[in-house]
Amino acid sequence: MNTRAPLPLISLLASIALAGCGSDPAPGPTTPATDAGADAPGADAARADAAPDVPPMPTGVPVLGAGSHDRSRVRITVVGSADDGLNTPRDLAFNPEAPEQLWIVNNGSSRATIIRNVGTAERDARTRAGVGNTHFMSKPSALAFGAPGTFGTAQEEDQPTQRETPADFMGPVVWDSDYDAFESGDDSHLDMLHNSPNAVGIAWEADNIYWVVDGAHRALVRYDFATLHERGGTNHRTGTVLRYAEGMITYTEGVSSHAEWDAESATLYVSDPGSNRVIRFTPEGATMGTTIAPNYDGTRQRRMTGGTVETFIDGSMNELTRPSGLTLVGDRFYVTDASTSRITAFDRTGRRVDWLDLSENVPEGGLQGITLAPNGFIYVVNSVDSQVIEIAPRQ
Repeated sequence: MNTRAPLPLISLLASIALAGCGSDPAPGPTTPATDAGADAPGADAARADAAPDVPPMPTGVPVLGAGSHDRSRVRITVVGSADDGLNTPRDLAFNPEAPEQLWIVNNGSSRATIIRNVGTAERDARTRAGVGNTHFMSKPSALAFGAPGTFGTAQEEDQPTQRETPADFMGPVVWDSDYDAFESGDDSHLDMLHNSPNAVGIAWEADNIYWVVDGAHRALVRYDFATLHERGGTNHRTGTVLRYAEGMITYTEGVSSHAEWDAESATLYVSDPGSNRVIRFTPEGATMGTTIAPNYDGTRQRRMTGGTVETFIDGSMNELTRPSGLTLVGDRFYVTDASTSRITAFDRTGRRVDWLDLSENVPEGGLQGITLAPNGFIYVVNSVDSQVIEIAPRQ
């Protein structure tokens, strides 16, 4: 899931939830040194006096229980279900231009659900399926809001979805994000390129540029749609497709590999469940190589050589098994584990800050997409039970 927050209110409120708790966290279970432990009052100051070169341990994240790892310290609420049209949801995000709208993509029905005003008396939900949804939004695995009025989706599909098109005729789609215009089908799509079957992640970079986690080619692909066509159009020839790091990531069927583009460092972060890590990819220094085929759209499509792939978070060192959901808010990365149903927060150095176990709420394989609301609450999908869950601090 790719997060952008152009509204100052969003950044302000999110920072409140990300700040350390004002009181000492309740004692929790013993954890490795990389975890946010529950220290006695004054412990940080004592450490700083004894070893001024060693930074104090983090105090945890309030929305995850403030370092206590105790579910009683947070409020866990199901805020969306199959009754709202959810069907194997895989990702979700708040519309930055209309923050009361929570958008969810349903892998099981090839549709999107929009829930408005979560947790209020004005709450409503609708799920739409326009003509052609089983092609343009076939088995969506991830979404990312982009330039104003648009968002992109990745589709985990490798079978024919239209007459007379081959099985690998699948790739990312750019959509109109207007609430009244969007309908999950042909009439509300603004562009589509067809070179990444089994895509399991998407992140917005800038303009009409998206990064796609391409499961079919085990690659990271930069899609520049350039000039979008009109709603329901067919001219795809203005795009450029550049495939990086081919064969250097994994693909796990049915588990999203969510991605985040960090504009500050020009770096792509990707959850890689098959290798139990979060990778950091820097495209700087890559050079253009051979063309890639088939080229269904008549676009410029090349294989890129170089760039740097490195392990940012080693799952085996941080009690992760199958990292899937990923979002970056401020200086915190939030990662979901589809195997253990745990949410873990990390800082920008990859150091574990806090975690919360949701295995009592979400079965194995269910915890995937994650996003933060404008008020700092966490929202996750439960793919197995077709739910959206809200996590909020009790204080």
